Amino acid sequence: MFVNKTFKIIIIMLLLARCCAYGSEVNSELQERSYTVNLCWWDNFSDPYLKNYIVTAIEKNHELKRQNYITKQYGQSIKTTRAREFPSLAFAPAFVRIKTARQQLFDVETATLRTNNYALPLAAYYEADIFLKNHDKTNAAKKEYEAYKYKEKALDISLAGEVGAIYINIIKLDKTIKTQQKITVIRKNIKDLTNERYKMGLASLYDVTYTDKQHTQAQIDLNDLKKDRTLLLHQLAVYTDSCPDIDDNFIRGMFDNIEYSAVIPASISSDIVIQRPDIMKAEAELAKAKIDVKIARKEFLPSVQILGIAGYNSLLLKNLFNWENIFALVGASAMQKLFTGGFLSANLKKKKLIYQELLETYKQTDLIALQEINDALCRIKHDSQKDKDNLKKVELESSNFNLMTQRYKEGIESYLTLLQYEENLLSLQIEKDNSKAQRLIDYITLYKATGAKL
Repeated sequence: MFVNKTFKIIIIMLLLARCCAYGSEVNSELQERSYTVNLCWWDNFSDPYLKNYIVTAIEKNHELKRQNYITKQYGQSIKTTRAREFPSLAFAPAFVRIKTARQQLFDVETATLRTNNYALPLAAYYEADIFLKNHDKTNAAKKEYEAYKYKEKALDISLAGEVGAIYINIIKLDKTIKTQQKITVIRKNIKDLTNERYKMGLASLYDVTYTDKQHTQAQIDLNDLKKDRTLLLHQLAVYTDSCPDIDDNFIRGMFDNIEYSAVIPASISSDIVIQRPDIMKAEAELAKAKIDVKIARKEFLPSVQILGIAGYNSLLLKNLFNWENIFALVGASAMQKLFTGGFLSANLKKKKLIYQELLETYKQTDLIALQEINDALCRIKHDSQKDKDNLKKVELESSNFNLMTQRYKEGIESYLTLLQYEENLLSLQIEKDNSKAQRLIDYITLYKATGAKL
């Protein structure tokens, strides 16, 4: 009874230790991802929910998890490649039943022999890595693993940027839908007033048809805005591992309250550019290709194998472990390939061509990185100016609307004219909200272009 309880306690302790180790590994991965996506940068947006969706995405997104498993596979490939640098040891016990045929030589006839053979050999095999060919293969596997780690980091940053852009567009659409609803109501009122004017002979049939068409178009635009918001909510649900058909569960802030508080630099240091995950990935792939060329050259060199076997061998089972029945064998051989049909030469040329291909890929990736950063800075500059101009237009039109409201109260302007000015003001407000959203997304574009080092 005591032994059983002790055994159960040991099993529970082992399971708890395993769970703690797994939890520690998961927390370490989450901390590394948080550092990769630079979570502190998202605090620059004065929104209480945006950062939470970024955290949820990097914790639960299935695409990130899938890429993480792929990266771990290449991590295990390092171990399988490194294993070739060590000797292999195998235990192969064998039992053989022997029966010899009856032989006759002239008048002499031999008897049939029946016997058993028992063997317990321990075999060791080692390919002497004199020219470090296997060691180079291990280094190549390390570089390949490193490349996939950078690919995973690039995916983390890209996902964080996508979630941020989707969230900004969602809260922008929240406000735009409310504004469009006001425009729809105004156009309905204009249509009704035009119908009244038509009955009194103050408006033409064309005016009635035109105002009705404008009201219908406003309803169509409102429906399109709601559709776009629903689709973005579905995307956000997928990124954060939620059910895509539940729209009302996403708590979000107000578009008027979100703003970027940090200062955008006028230029980006080249030290930041070379730290982009895609450039680091290209460098790792280039380093692996260089090692592959070295390995292909070493394939022309001879290989040396060392074999050792030791164990027991006996015809009788009871004498199997006698000292006299021990046998051993040690041998070494070298093999130099003389003719392979051109395989080695073609393989070497192929590896050199792959290296040249990846070199061009690296150069192109470097140029694209510079282009993306310069494009992002350019967009920020011009979209910021556009947003300021739209703000000025809204302020001017708001002033005009206030003046028109005062003239309406004094009986100088009609209610129809006042509604038209209000509609124009709301339309300009939609333009202003769109330019603000684009400006905020430009900051996220620069964040992605700098590899989250902004």
